[in-house]
Amino acid sequence: MTWLNNVNFFIKVFVAFAIMGVAWLAPNLPMSLLLVVVVIGILAVARVPGFRGYLKGAALLAGLVIISWCLNLMLQGMSWMDALPIATKMACRLIATTGAFYFVMETSTPGSILSACSAARLPPMVTLVLSLTFGIIPMLREEFERIGDAQRARGMEIDQVPFFTRLRFALARGVPLLVQAIRMAHAISLALAIYGFDTRQKRTTWRNVGLSVEPLLPFQEKAK
Repeated sequence: MTWLNNVNFFIKVFVAFAIMGVAWLAPNLPMSLLLVVVVIGILAVARVPGFRGYLKGAALLAGLVIISWCLNLMLQGMSWMDALPIATKMACRLIATTGAFYFVMETSTPGSILSACSAARLPPMVTLVLSLTFGIIPMLREEFERIGDAQRARGMEIDQVPFFTRLRFALARGVPLLVQAIRMAHAISLALAIYGFDTRQKRTTWRNVGLSVEPLLPFQEKAK
């Protein structure tokens, strides 16, 4: 798992986009299903953090997509036997795409993203957007889990309940999660202001960035 964290961020993003392209260009349902199995298998073998939570979310996403697409296509006059493969294929596309980018997010630290962007000499605003986009989502996921733990601590049963009740409780976490996201955004902007972040200032990287990201400074390597 450690070596995956050190792989260049842009290589992982490129692979994720390649998987997304294959998923959306897959000519038939069996190939889409095979790609989903491969993506989920990679996540399981790599022991990506929060894998069980992702499986639950992916199952919920697949169910909602299949039901909504089947209803939509049936309202347009298509039989359910013809609509089901199309809806399942769409669900497979989304699961493969989300799985690929979930892998990128969970195996890329904010420091490695900043280092890769700085080594590529990207504009400061692009660097900031990439680091926040791929760095803040795992933090929000952890906050979502903490809100669930707080609900359990207050006596709210959110596990051994019917599916629709669990879904309603999950949606109820949206308000405190939104409040926490706003607070987090304010804290990040305040930290950037304190450290003198300026979009006009070009920055260099403090790491050696190639196919992998080396956390050691050059003089530390020479000392060894």
